Amino acid sequence: MSAIDKHRFPSVHKGIVRAALMALDAGFPDAARHFTPTDREILIEHAADPDLPGDRHQGRGLHYYNAVDPYGKPFARHPVMLGYCNGLHQPAPSPLSVLDSEYRTALALACAGRRAAAMDSLTRALHMLADTCCPPHTCSLTYFSRYARMHKRYEATAAELFWISPDADACAKPWAMRAQGFVPYPAYTDLLRPAKLTSAGEYEAGKFAELCNALARTGGKELPAVIGEDETARIRSIEKRLTLSVAHCTALLAAFARDVHDKELPIWREQTPYWLSTVSGRQTVSRSPLYLHFQQDGTCILTAGSGESLAVTMLRTVRFLRSTENTLVSAGAVTNFRFGMEPLLTLYPSGDQQTKVVCSFDSLRQKFSLTAVNRLTGSFSVPQTYAGLTLRTECPQQTEFLYAQ
Repeated sequence: MSAIDKHRFPSVHKGIVRAALMALDAGFPDAARHFTPTDREILIEHAADPDLPGDRHQGRGLHYYNAVDPYGKPFARHPVMLGYCNGLHQPAPSPLSVLDSEYRTALALACAGRRAAAMDSLTRALHMLADTCCPPHTCSLTYFSRYARMHKRYEATAAELFWISPDADACAKPWAMRAQGFVPYPAYTDLLRPAKLTSAGEYEAGKFAELCNALARTGGKELPAVIGEDETARIRSIEKRLTLSVAHCTALLAAFARDVHDKELPIWREQTPYWLSTVSGRQTVSRSPLYLHFQQDGTCILTAGSGESLAVTMLRTVRFLRSTENTLVSAGAVTNFRFGMEPLLTLYPSGDQQTKVVCSFDSLRQKFSLTAVNRLTGSFSVPQTYAGLTLRTECPQQTEFLYAQ
């Protein structure tokens, strides 16, 4: 095998998605017809975007989903999210949280007619699923650890094994054929099932957590092949995990083609009234319903029926702005948001997931917190409180509001 330099080759993520689409064509023709040539081009060409410098999903250890440490010792799962931590030992953001949020966002965007943006979100979900299939990403072999060389060696070998010719289809076809008999489509049902608190007072993992946890645990068993010097064992491991990655990405593509037509799924939809409330539904924060308007770039705008829109006017501050007020707002005001892990309302102004977070995760208290919301119903801070956009069937006027206007 060659010297350690995976950058001599195209991204393996692009190859995995290409092979998954081929496997979809062969094994799931009805689902395959959902994806147009333009869809496929976006899915393949943008598959590696989360690895690019400056991308909203690049860095911060969020590509790691560590089930074991570099010595093979298992990690405990997070007590509420029931998933493993990222490369910085934080429960979020991680491949699980990004997979969950981007898959749901892709469904919402597709239902809103924003097809290109939907494919961009879907390929980001595929990227995180593929990372969860990669042993260095589940065994704590981060680029900022002393195991970086072994991580890079594994991925460079994978790239050389995959990209055997200049013809991308010729490279992908053998992997698609290998994966066809192992596509776990039955496991990719009820994907939007979130984690929930049981009657026994314990949390039950959501469906994506179940899938990612299983992949991470089996990836942990490949640790000796990753860090050892037996090249034959390493190649066998790579062949097995690349096949697994293509198979699971094929299953996710087939699931998306199914779920996007299911009108009963809890997908964010335009023209539907939502109320900002605690997830339990006992306390409603917003007096007026909010409506989502999805943009071509995958962001959304939240507006009230009165014509006001939700906007960020300063760090960690949110307010409703009337359309006539927009000219009075400073240049830093932002009205476009991205969703984070569902069903929690984690709105990132303009996609900035590092500083201007409206609803953030408190790793110390292991809770999501809604903070410093202005003029929504008054200025307040609610620590250790889950908050989400909820669809209500009862009359909102009958709800006891947390704060009065």
